Order: sequence, then C-alpha cells, then structure tokens
Amino acid sequence: MTNFENAELFGLPHSYYTLIARSYLRKQDWSVREVSSRRPDFISEIVPAIGRGIIPVLKLADGTIIQDSLDMIETGETLSPRLPATPDGPKQSLISRIFFLYGSQALLKPAMHYRWSYYDNQKAFLDHAFGLTDGSAPARIMDKMKSYLPVLGVTPETIPAIETSFETLLALLDAHFAKYPYLLGGRPSIGDYGMLGPLCAHLGRDPVPETLMKRLAPNVYRWTERMNCASADMPEFDMPEAFLEEDAIPDTLIPVLAFIAEDYGPELSDRIAFVRSFQTENPIENGAPVSEKPAKRAIGVAPVRYHGHTIEVAVQPYLLYCQRRVETAFNALSASDQTWAKDFALPGEMSVAISPALEFSVGRQANIEVWEAV
Repeated sequence: MTNFENAELFGLPHSYYTLIARSYLRKQDWSVREVSSRRPDFISEIVPAIGRGIIPVLKLADGTIIQDSLDMIETGETLSPRLPATPDGPKQSLISRIFFLYGSQALLKPAMHYRWSYYDNQKAFLDHAFGLTDGSAPARIMDKMKSYLPVLGVTPETIPAIETSFETLLALLDAHFAKYPYLLGGRPSIGDYGMLGPLCAHLGRDPVPETLMKRLAPNVYRWTERMNCASADMPEFDMPEAFLEEDAIPDTLIPVLAFIAEDYGPELSDRIAFVRSFQTENPIENGAPVSEKPAKRAIGVAPVRYHGHTIEVAVQPYLLYCQRRVETAFNALSASDQTWAKDFALPGEMSVAISPALEFSVGRQANIEVWEAV
C-alpha cells in the first residue's frame, strides 16, 4: 500500500459509517472515487475478501482492502494528509476520541429511531435511498434494519427520552457551532468525523430529523454542510484552517461533554460490565475473532441503564475498539491534565472509558474484530 490515490470507496449516501469515511477522504482531496455497494463486484469480490457484507469498504489501487471507517482515517493519517484529523495537543486528542466514541456508538439510538419509527412520514425518501422496488432485496434489508430497533434500546417506553436527549444535544452543539466551525477550531478532528455519521447520514438527511435540526439547531446543520465540503467552507468565521492553539478546549464543549457523560456514561458502564463478565465466563484466546462468524458482531444482549429505564441491548465488542483509543489518549496526558479530564471530559460513570478493567480489548486482523490481550 502506498497511498489512497485512485482508490474506490464502496458505500451508500445514507450509510452512517460511510459518511464518516467519505467526509475524511473528501477533506484530503485525494482522488478517491465513491461507488455504490450495490455494484455487482462488491458482492462477487469485496464480500468474499472480507468475509461479510458490510460498508464502507475502501479498495486501494494496489488491491488492498480497508473495511472500517476508523481504520481508513487512521491509515490516512499516516499518509501525510492535507488536513490531518489528529490534534497534536494531548487534551484535544482525548476530546476528539471521546466524540468519536459517542458519535459512532451512542447516537445509533436516535439515528435509527428517527429513521424507522417515522418511516411512514418519510417513506418516499427512504424508499428512494434504499433503491426499493416491490419484492426486492432492498425491501428485505429495510425490514431487517427496522427489526434492530428493540436491541438498540428503541422502544415505546424509551422513545420520549431518546427524543428529549437528541434535542438537548442539538441545543448544546448549536451553541458551540455558533462560535466555532468545527469541534476544536478551524479544522475537523476525528471527533467531528465520528459525530457526522449519525448527525448527517440519518439525522441530517432523513426528512423528519433534518427538519427538526434545521428548526432547532441551524448551526449544527451548517456544520453538516461544512463537513461534506472538500474545502474549509467557513466564511462565517475568521480563523485559520487549524486546531485551536495551545491545546485549548472551547468552553462551549464543556456542557456537551457533561451531557455525553450523563447520556451515555451509565449505558457504557453497563455494556463494558457485560463484556467483562463475558470474558470471565468464556475461554478467550488472544487474536481470536470476537464471534464465531464474521457477520455476527454482537456477543449477547445485556440490561443497561438509559435515562431511568432499563433496556435490553445487543453488545458489540467493536465499542472497545473505539473506547481503547480514549483510554490511550488519556494515558498520554500529564498528571494535571488527567485531573482536568476526570473532572470535565470524563465525569461520573463516563470514566469507565479510561478504566474498563478488562483482560482483553478489541483489535482488527484482516478486517475482522479480534480479541487482544491488554
């Protein structure tokens, strides 16, 4: 592998994780061609090569295949990108990883809720996005997506809390993006890309949540536009295309981080506790796949706390792949910055992200999640 020039990105415009990769690749101005995962060679060549049908997939000119959007970003960061997404400042690096974890994992609930609970209100748009024709494979895929709602924690009992949580997040982010074009200044970080997946692919494109976002949080919607543009696209702001100097963290992010801890801390703690018990009760070998089949990503269903409710959710070890990067970034901080981080960046039960007490984390080999001894 030499670079990403002339690579092909297999995905779809409405795909949560495709949007993460697409935005990063666009910002670097590499000559990456976006192609549909409905193309025949995706089924005949890509799926057999990675052992499962999943997007996005980046196929490089030399034939190298990279499946995960985070892997695409982290590989891209080694290739002298035009606009690096990894801040040099250790505090900014930690904050960006927290937002990636939250965006890529916690926001699945509102993203899937607003897409499928309101299907009848946005049927034409979603049918078009999924390429629906009567009796077609897309129709079966859509039904499968709808069926995931309960194991994501989307139930009649939790929907009011999910919607209140989403509107609270929009208000907090809108206050931030009124002052800054991106999370950490004039350049998108890994955290921006992680948040873009749900806030654009689902919540910023599907008609019901898009209308809500435009009405309640126009600055957030403007950020989604900016993130999908190859240029900086920030004429409203007089600042360089760079992270804030001196590892500064905007004051406007502190309330957002507090909300993330309240919204996701208990659930994350319960999910990791389930993984801890799973590792204790099952024989695990270093380097072994996290599940018996590559297409099966969950290892079980666990009771977790969510805004006063106990919900049964599927637990995917992949969340540890994102969590371990938060832990690594925290460990790189000075002692004084670690104290700051515990107080403001990872308060309460969100601290489990830096002290999971696990024997195994999760890595990747040949585009498959595997257990890695800590």
